[in-house]
Amino acid sequence: MSDGGSPFGETEEVEGADFARELSLFDIVVIGIGAMVGGSIFVLTGLAAGESGPALVLAFALNGFITIFTGMVYAELGSAFPEPGGGYLWVRTALGRSQAFISGWMSWFAHAVAGSLYILSFGSFLTLIITEYFSVATFGLSPLDLQKLFAAFAAAVFTYVNYRGAKETSRAENVVTVLQLAVLFVFIASGIAALVGDPNPAVNYEPFLPNGVGGVFLAMGLTFIAFEGYEIIVQSGREVVNPHENIPKAVFYSMLVVVTIYILVGVVLLGAVRITPELLRTAQQTNSIGGSTVQNLPPNPALWQVLGHLGEFGLAQAAGQLLPYGTLVVLLTGILSALAALNATTFSSSRVGYAMGNDRVFPDMFSRIHPDHHTPHVSVLLSGALITVMAVTLPLAQVAAATDLMFLLLFLQVNYSMIRLRREHGDELDYGYVSPYFPVVPIIGILTKLFLAVYFFNYSPLAWYIAGGWILAGFGVFFLYSRGRIRETEIAREIRVVSEERYPTERSNRVLVPIANPESAKPLVEMGCAIARRNDAEVVLTSIVTVPVQTPLEDGQRFIGDQREMLADAVQYAPDDVPVHRTVTLGRSVGRSITNVARQRDADLVLLGWRGRRKRTRENVLGSTLDYVVENPPCDVAVAKVVPDDEPEEVLVPVAKGPHSAFATDIAAAFAEAWGADATLLHVLEPDGNGSEDVMTERQWELVEEGLDVSTVLVSDDDVAESILAYADEEGIDTIVVGAAREGILRRVMFGDIPERVGERFAGRTVMVKKHSPARSAIRRWAGKWVGRRKE
Repeated sequence: MSDGGSPFGETEEVEGADFARELSLFDIVVIGIGAMVGGSIFVLTGLAAGESGPALVLAFALNGFITIFTGMVYAELGSAFPEPGGGYLWVRTALGRSQAFISGWMSWFAHAVAGSLYILSFGSFLTLIITEYFSVATFGLSPLDLQKLFAAFAAAVFTYVNYRGAKETSRAENVVTVLQLAVLFVFIASGIAALVGDPNPAVNYEPFLPNGVGGVFLAMGLTFIAFEGYEIIVQSGREVVNPHENIPKAVFYSMLVVVTIYILVGVVLLGAVRITPELLRTAQQTNSIGGSTVQNLPPNPALWQVLGHLGEFGLAQAAGQLLPYGTLVVLLTGILSALAALNATTFSSSRVGYAMGNDRVFPDMFSRIHPDHHTPHVSVLLSGALITVMAVTLPLAQVAAATDLMFLLLFLQVNYSMIRLRREHGDELDYGYVSPYFPVVPIIGILTKLFLAVYFFNYSPLAWYIAGGWILAGFGVFFLYSRGRIRETEIAREIRVVSEERYPTERSNRVLVPIANPESAKPLVEMGCAIARRNDAEVVLTSIVTVPVQTPLEDGQRFIGDQREMLADAVQYAPDDVPVHRTVTLGRSVGRSITNVARQRDADLVLLGWRGRRKRTRENVLGSTLDYVVENPPCDVAVAKVVPDDEPEEVLVPVAKGPHSAFATDIAAAFAEAWGADATLLHVLEPDGNGSEDVMTERQWELVEEGLDVSTVLVSDDDVAESILAYADEEGIDTIVVGAAREGILRRVMFGDIPERVGERFAGRTVMVKKHSPARSAIRRWAGKWVGRRKE
């Protein structure tokens, strides 16, 4: 990003969070290739062949094609944000921290489960070697027990390697990745030589689509984890030399190498290998430890069925035909490759945990940096523990399926975030690479990932259940823990209280009244105090001073004008029996600062002034400040159209079912008590007779029991707003208090057309009120972020 002010808020540096910037372009290319080739090609090739048949080659090619679009997105965003966190960081910047939590929660889990896949692969290969080649005593342990035991050991070792630091990580990874590439090169070369010398090389490719196109889609979904490497590349951004240039290069270089290798391995595996009695006997005698995609072999199986039956051992057993000691060589290489991929995913998972800890949505210990190794050591240890737990509790095939699904969902979010970031902040970001054909590239990425994710249910419903369960658990963690921390840190980062005058007496309930204009101070203070008196509350007056983004909030006092004097003058309108406090607050935007002050003060109601004119634009309804507060309410909200300061004498309350109308009745009662005004409850009955007359009667009796003189009126009309306005005009009403209409989840609504029409056209005082519903507000904010609703 540019060196000037950031549009994304101020970042908070963690003490000691200076990663060693030691990784070269070669290092991160190797890290990416190690993750993309390592565990997947040796483990998932046989499983995928059992789904697609010879069309495995097509599945690899299509995966390579569709991943280009998301690869370009990662190259662009990775160059603009060379920081730990990857997809989590981008979703947070585009959609906000609450939306990003689920993305980060999924990303952390996806990388950890990927690590579980790789250590299970290590365990499977090592178990087969020691039992089949060396006949080592297993002391009564089953192959599955050995697989889990070896997996836990590998997780412990590579957790320690990542604990030590990135340089030790890259050294081990470079050696392992070069070795596996050498073995794959020899395997591919031997296979091509066999194909060239075969008089009928096409026999194994027939039929090409034994399971139809659906089999190809399943194989694509099953092996898409191969392309999680570019997520791992961008996680190392802070540790990379010249990240703006090297991260995009690493993404494209690694994709080119990996896609080529996968396609060539598919061509050789399905074309050069033949079903021999020895291979068939091996398939019948060797059972997959982690699961297979062809459970029972038919009497005369095709090669792809044999490979699917062998599961994670498919590629290794087939290699015995092409290389001397080919099975053993591939198993040993698969072991090293799985460890390289484990190394990369442990690295990446810990960086996601660090980013979320640094962002205060995870406990602070996730963001601790080791003073000597310069690594997020606590996050490394906890990520390693998660990898181990997943490995010992789930079978390999289901771990692979869950991993693929989680990455597909994560990539879908990242593609959408790229669209938002380019549109809203593109001019302010320092890109090292810019994706062409915007927004076509990310849209194609979204559609292809969504299709594969949905279609993948046909392969593994359990993977969807695991993913759904983890996401639901994330919502629980967010609402019970992370949301409170987000609010605390947002308040601390986004506002500063620079002046405060407190009344000697304090009460537990609060009415927050922002004052921006001295002309509106008297009616707002009087209404706020009337509501506070009825609810045994205190009033907090605040004035927001906006500070430009390029200026630190600590230096923002020079932007303060006569706000202190304005608040001091406003206090004179408050009665003696209502405590009134006043503060001057610095913030970046008025609406966001008001909501933060309301949360900081634990306000029960925010009372805002309105000029009485709707904006009638796509961006604004009542005004940018009012829209933000009403759409992101921290508590109950009331918006009052300010008129000359005559005291209310005739108060009208339109009555309907629901909490907003009941809240309006309570506000009207506060005015009646404060000024001795007459209150009238009005219900408009629809022409067909539907209505809530009983509700009106019930609310009348509640107020009468409090000693208030309340009358009721019932009218019939199909235009509610016109009926309210006509009655108010005929009866000399000077104040209308109206509750919000029903809200839509996706439709953008402030108070609703009826209250807003009444407020705009009524000549007297109008107060529109909305009762806070935390769950509904959270759903609407979440949905609004994803459909592109305006952010202040």
